[in-house]
Amino acid sequence: MSEIVPVGETKPEKVVTDVEEFLGISLEKELIGISLRKILTISKVLDIVKVPYTPSFVVGVINLRGEIIPILSLKQILNLSETQEPTRIVVLDSSHGKAGVLVDSIVGVVRVPQEKFEPNPLIGRYSVYVSHVAQTEFGLMEILDVERIMNSVVSKE
Repeated sequence: MSEIVPVGETKPEKVVTDVEEFLGISLEKELIGISLRKILTISKVLDIVKVPYTPSFVVGVINLRGEIIPILSLKQILNLSETQEPTRIVVLDSSHGKAGVLVDSIVGVVRVPQEKFEPNPLIGRYSVYVSHVAQTEFGLMEILDVERIMNSVVSKE
């Protein structure tokens, strides 16, 4: 069924592109994207209580609104240097439950059209955790696969 357009007017072109939204974060000056569907909340770095006998990537736990959340060092998991101090905790939801990850800074919400996605061309340090890359207004963004990261964390414990 076609749309009726009054005489003298032109039919507006529909620009329909599939767009995905990511939280852009910075880790050691690298732009990384995490799907907004996996993010529960963002918090300032709170008092983190160390937990004895846990792997080194488990920084500790926090009490966030009455709920105990484990805090992970995303830099250690991704094998990145740790020269910058984290300023935020991003609480993620996965099939293994909730966990917070420390990040250097929040870039903001980054909208990426489907045609901008490229297969992961990276090899090396943490390429196994990168599902895609995308060229954005902020530069090349590596998109993390949260489930893959959480699966590896659980298997290392």
